[in-house]
Amino acid sequence: MINEKLDIELIEVLRENGFTESTPLQQICIPKIKSGRDLLCIAADGSGKTSTIVVSVLQRLKASLDDNPRAIIVVQNKDRALEMKAEFERLGEYTDLRVQTACDDEKISDQKDKIYMGSDVVIGTAKRLNQVYSLYALNLGVVKIFAIDNAELVIRSINYAQIDRLSESMPKAQRVVFATHINEWIERFADAFMNVQEVVEIDEEDDDVTESEE
Repeated sequence: MINEKLDIELIEVLRENGFTESTPLQQICIPKIKSGRDLLCIAADGSGKTSTIVVSVLQRLKASLDDNPRAIIVVQNKDRALEMKAEFERLGEYTDLRVQTACDDEKISDQKDKIYMGSDVVIGTAKRLNQVYSLYALNLGVVKIFAIDNAELVIRSINYAQIDRLSESMPKAQRVVFATHINEWIERFADAFMNVQEVVEIDEEDDDVTESEE
């Protein structure tokens, strides 16, 4: 995880939190995300997907700016959203980034007001993000990173239209997708919205890394 190309403050916080060695996923994906290219990464649970997303967003955004979010992260449920927000607070303690959540079983009026009043990162479910967007409280026009965590659980037939709508609303955003395996809905999303994406497949057991470009 300690990479001389990361911001000094971020490196210090990572060290303080015990990140002394990078996983294969972190070594490969953090520099690729930093470059701004779309990325599809297939790796097992426990390989460092969450920390990779958080570190990459912290490195790209650095500090708060205006009122509109510059990173949207779609997760499968409230627990995952809160877990990722806590990781942002832990590793981003040196920044003033405003991280908000948008989850299905919380009051939408409270979420809408917090997001509308100023946010840099918004983490939520596809359904609730669409609801907040429909209420004109989520401006997607300046989003830099659109990330999907555990995509095999997020991009499914039941909510593909919601993912589709979000992605169409931020045509200039970098798309970063993490999954444990590929399904037909992930393939459909990649074909429709990811520009010459890099595909990284990591087999933790064999330390085998496959990289390709599509």
